Amino acid sequence: MDNENKNPLTPEEESTPAQEAIEPAGPESPAAEIPAEETQTASEPDGTQGEAPAEETSTSSQDAADGEPPMQDEQEPSEALAPVPEADTEKPQKPKKPKKDSHKGKYRGISLAMTAGFLVVVILLNVVVSLLAERYPSMNLDLTEGHVNTLSDSAAEIASNVQNPTTIYIMASEDIAKSDTLLAEYGIKYSQVSALAEKMAERNSNISVEYIDLDQNPAFASEYQDDGLMTADVLVKTDKRYRVLAYTDLFDVQYSQTGMVAYSMVDSALASAVSSVNADTLPLAVFDTGHNEMMDTTLYKNLLTSNNFETQEINLLTDEIPENAQLFVLATPATDYTPDEIEKLEAFLNDESKASDRSLLVTFYPGQDALPNLTDFLKEWGLDVQQSTQVVETDPNSYITSDPSYLLANQSGDITLSRATSDYGYLLMPQSCPINLLFDERNGITTHTLATSSSSAFLYDGTEESISNPQTGEHTLAALAQKTITTGEGEATANVVALGSTFMFVDGIINSNTFGDGRYLTDLAKYVTGTEGETTAVETRQVQTSIADISMSLLQVMVFGLGIFTILIPLIVVVIGVVVYYRRRRL
Repeated sequence: MDNENKNPLTPEEESTPAQEAIEPAGPESPAAEIPAEETQTASEPDGTQGEAPAEETSTSSQDAADGEPPMQDEQEPSEALAPVPEADTEKPQKPKKPKKDSHKGKYRGISLAMTAGFLVVVILLNVVVSLLAERYPSMNLDLTEGHVNTLSDSAAEIASNVQNPTTIYIMASEDIAKSDTLLAEYGIKYSQVSALAEKMAERNSNISVEYIDLDQNPAFASEYQDDGLMTADVLVKTDKRYRVLAYTDLFDVQYSQTGMVAYSMVDSALASAVSSVNADTLPLAVFDTGHNEMMDTTLYKNLLTSNNFETQEINLLTDEIPENAQLFVLATPATDYTPDEIEKLEAFLNDESKASDRSLLVTFYPGQDALPNLTDFLKEWGLDVQQSTQVVETDPNSYITSDPSYLLANQSGDITLSRATSDYGYLLMPQSCPINLLFDERNGITTHTLATSSSSAFLYDGTEESISNPQTGEHTLAALAQKTITTGEGEATANVVALGSTFMFVDGIINSNTFGDGRYLTDLAKYVTGTEGETTAVETRQVQTSIADISMSLLQVMVFGLGIFTILIPLIVVVIGVVVYYRRRRL
């Protein structure tokens, strides 16, 4: 019969072993009626099919007789191995090996490129930041104690106002100047000079900085033979004039029992030099040296020079007062002046051919020898200095160092020395003579009180009675007399200043940040010469440099060093890397 000769394993119905494994037998499938242990689903290793038992064959014939499709008779091995035409059969497909994902290689290449690009960006960023730091020094953080590498407000203002080409020559090679090896044996941080000079140049294109190695360029020093340029000096120059700063003008080294301490004055020294070489004119302060002067004028001269004064010394007995002098200083003379010298002083103050203001400044000291000619001259100006008497305080709040003669003076409101400064803080006037004002106004001369003691002070004249029965009261410690002079060009002012204290000019007071003496004496000199407000005042500022450079606390160092750079930044990089990795795996 046709049904009996039909091959059940025709190409249209033949199934692969893989399909038989996947498709479950349905309820109508003959295989579903055969117990699992009697059904063989796998081929033998040699490629032949297993043989069903004889009982299974008879059961299939019986099913066919009952009208059900007969089961295929077991084929001979030769028939099982007979080749099936390629067109009519479908060979079982072997599991293919997974192809390599070309996208992974692509992503891997992109990852490498991005990593290389990131490194390039980091390197370029480092180079750019380094170049910017060199071009703009203010980008560098100043963590030094006292901020010695930062321009003060006055120095920054002076640098910003420069209108003439100004060159700051540093007498050292650039590498040496910036490495702190220069003058290191004194505990000096010389790199401050380079740092502040370059920050001035940054603020104003008219300012430039050059480094001169005198060993390599000795011809430069030969141009300034009279100034004796040495390594570590600084020369500031414009077309108008130049000024040389020795390293002692930049740094102050002090010795004590505990060792050597270095202080920096670089900020104020550079600022004053830049200001002075750019000024149109500089007032001249002249110091008399012919009367065994008891006061050391070195610090006062430095103070005036720092504030755009020129200084000069003469012997009043033999020399004439320079015509351009505006301030003449008698620094606590030990001997009296001759009538000829007094006439020179009178001519200087009353010169009608001079259009500028002019002034005489005299300092005194208790116990100073009598100076009758000078005393009579001052009395004509309404000032009577009691040289044999000393002002002593009884109120502990009005003196310092447990010495009642170290007076904390009160500033008088009669005269305003500077519109910019109304209060000078602690004005210290140690061992001061009292000054009596003989009149308020006479013959065109007016007198003014500049500074006084407290009302609890008394006068000590060396007697026991002055101590046992002190007469307390306010006493004048500094006074001013003024006179208007009519000149061919208008009016000028002649001033005579008497200061009862010499010790206010000594080291530790005139240059101290604690006391206002330095600022007070600077403004006083500018006021009596009529130059107040012409230039920015420069306060001599001393900052200790031999202490630890870094002012950050240990906690700040831990936060910045360990917290940010050691932990935070690497952690951020790791997190970004992990996120990028997993995002790429899902692509």
